[in-house]
Amino acid sequence: MEYRSRAVRSLVELHEREMHSFLQLWEKFVASGRPIPEAHGDETYENRERLLAHVLMAARGYLTRIGEWVGRPVTDVDDSKDPYEIAGRASEFASQVLAPYPRHLASITTEELEPQLHRARWGDLMSVENLLEHAVVHPMRHRIQLERILEG
Repeated sequence: MEYRSRAVRSLVELHEREMHSFLQLWEKFVASGRPIPEAHGDETYENRERLLAHVLMAARGYLTRIGEWVGRPVTDVDDSKDPYEIAGRASEFASQVLAPYPRHLASITTEELEPQLHRARWGDLMSVENLLEHAVVHPMRHRIQLERILEG
């Protein structure tokens, strides 16, 4: 796939690697029987299924939000919102979410990447590049969190 921006290509590839790394570690974590991190009122940590679905649905959310921001909506991704259903087919869901990334993001230009004109769901002004970087780091942070539990 030909990308118009090397930065986008690198971030898409890094995101896919981090998602796969998270999913590989997730299998080890589940097999360990260790408890998930304490919830502290965050429903993401209510149970294993919700935590796994949170990471997977976020991957979809980054892609669809970027599509909105550049004026090319992404409508060909699984739109399931049921965390239990998603967790039950995590590998398939991840594949269906990651596959469209290159197809939709390869056409993003440097000019579309840089301006911090967009409001993220949590309120910060961001650029497309910032959100792609966030997409890379999100599964990484959850992987590291689980690694610490496994080491504990």
